[in-house]
Amino acid sequence: KRSLAMPLTISGNISALDASKNLNKSSSAVSKGFEKIASGKRINKGSDDPAGLAIATEMLTRANISTVAARNISDGVSAASIAEGALDSASEITSRLAELATQAANGTLSDQQRSALNNEYQSLSSELDRIAGSTEFNGQSLLNGNNSIDLQVGTDSTSNSQISLKLPNVSSSSLGITSNIATQNAALQSLEQVKQATDTLASARGEIGSGVSRLETAYNNLKTSELGLREASSRILDANIATESANLTANKIQQQASVAIQAQANNSAQVAIKLLS
Repeated sequence: KRSLAMPLTISGNISALDASKNLNKSSSAVSKGFEKIASGKRINKGSDDPAGLAIATEMLTRANISTVAARNISDGVSAASIAEGALDSASEITSRLAELATQAANGTLSDQQRSALNNEYQSLSSELDRIAGSTEFNGQSLLNGNNSIDLQVGTDSTSNSQISLKLPNVSSSSLGITSNIATQNAALQSLEQVKQATDTLASARGEIGSGVSRLETAYNNLKTSELGLREASSRILDANIATESANLTANKIQQQASVAIQAQANNSAQVAIKLLS
């Protein structure tokens, strides 16, 4: 088939208009190519890829939340470390209390000798109360009966995004250490109380250790999830420099060709005028 040739006119230079349209298109593509390469981003504004921008933004938001949640876990581990250190000191105290009670329970001692042992016993019991009241993290008491710290370790408000770190109360009364060792019978009673307190502290330390282990697992899971989200958003948002450079070169060639074609099209009117002369 033969295509219909454009008529040679003066007022309506269709060829020039068509060339101008192509030039604007290629110039716009060149401008966008420079923008993508300069910024390193495939999407620089919403009109570049509305759906892609929405998906990538949501992923980045979740990744940023994961970063903060991971910091929350680190704070929780730090609090647990402080609590465990205090529990270690409390365990040493109850161990010493058991030694004192065992010694005072011996029938070979006089009441005067037991009184000397009882002074140390009461002093160490008071130290348990001091540890319970003074052990804290970021201004929050850890071992005075608050029982637990709820940590936000996920990206939403559900119970699956929280871990409760259970903490004991290590005051002498909460551990059941209420007697003295001033007499043989009192020493025997105190010995049973101290043994139970020691078992309670050992169990509490084990529970804190289990909690820390869980927190560390949650931390690793969060960091893995965060990395995956950032990688996925990067694939959507970031420019492939090799591809964009190739596209830019092609668009610049198209731009130069359009300029040359428009220059030729603009000469058509001059040819028409020559026919009239």
